Amino acid sequence: MKCRTVAVLLVLVWGVGVSQAQNETDNVRLLQTFFQDAPIATSPYGEGLFQYSTYDNDLASIDLAVQAALPVAEKLQLGGALGFRNISPDVGDSQSGISDLLVSGRYNVVPGPTMISVGALITLPIGSEDIGESTLDFGGFGSLRHRLESGLVLTSTLGLDFEETKVPKFNPNTGKVETDSEYDNSLLIGGGVIYPTKNNLNLIGEINFRTEGDYILLSGGLDYLLKSGGRLRGGLGLGLDDGAPNFTLRAGYLLGF
Repeated sequence: MKCRTVAVLLVLVWGVGVSQAQNETDNVRLLQTFFQDAPIATSPYGEGLFQYSTYDNDLASIDLAVQAALPVAEKLQLGGALGFRNISPDVGDSQSGISDLLVSGRYNVVPGPTMISVGALITLPIGSEDIGESTLDFGGFGSLRHRLESGLVLTSTLGLDFEETKVPKFNPNTGKVETDSEYDNSLLIGGGVIYPTKNNLNLIGEINFRTEGDYILLSGGLDYLLKSGGRLRGGLGLGLDDGAPNFTLRAGYLLGF
């Protein structure tokens, strides 16, 4: 059933007619891999966002977050993200707290029309353990964007992440159970399309695979450029494996400075 759903949604993503009008798609940010992407910021930008997610184990979460990037050199940008999360199970008490602080950087190796960049990310463990945060995760990636003559933009990302897991272990020297850290590595494979339509509207389709945790998430969204210069952004996500959210609803506003 899930494979059939994937096929139908991918056909929908590719089936819409692409406008010949050339929008500035380098300013259209991906939804899932906002930080693991190829374009380099020419000026600072930031986004405030809301996301609602549901999971297999009768769990729902709400995220309120801000994420931003700024150029520090012609081919180099830095970025960061911080959020507040509420987790609500069907049975038991809900938990809330701030997320870990994400810090990222990326460098453009090859300019367009086939743009290639490499980068790295790290989470600083300032978040709440009540929501599964306060871990030191890190990773690296390479990303590509290629714009076709029709205006359609193809995107891809390949990354390797190292995620900290805290496990209880008995210390025979002290006779106590202490918390120890272990790291699991996870390969990220992402692909997507951006295509501009008329009236400043860009449609975004993405699919991301993670080898750790049985994670596959397919999403479709939009990015609409307002006359004020801001961008209204939103999307829906569908989990295609057990480790991904069953469903995500996302809405945001991105503004350049």
